[in-house]
Amino acid sequence: MLTAWVKAGRPLMEEPYVAELFAEIIEDGRENGEFREDILPRQVGNVLRDIYLGALYRWFREADTEPNGSLEQELLRALELLLNGITAKV
Repeated sequence: MLTAWVKAGRPLMEEPYVAELFAEIIEDGRENGEFREDILPRQVGNVLRDIYLGALYRWFREADTEPNGSLEQELLRALELLLNGITAKV
């Protein structure tokens, strides 16, 4: 069903439930000093949801060509990139 919507050129019809859940986790982390205070939990929640859906889509799309592909590894690589960025360490 996921690919049918994407191939049809329509947006995915997904409630923001996952983004809201991620936003709550980020807010808790902010309150505990684990995350910067200047971030917007809802924005981070949306970014995390986007990473999740993108990883899920890539994993599903590549299932035929890479049957041993791991959704977990795809998610971990994407999160590592988000958390550590793309800048070179100086």
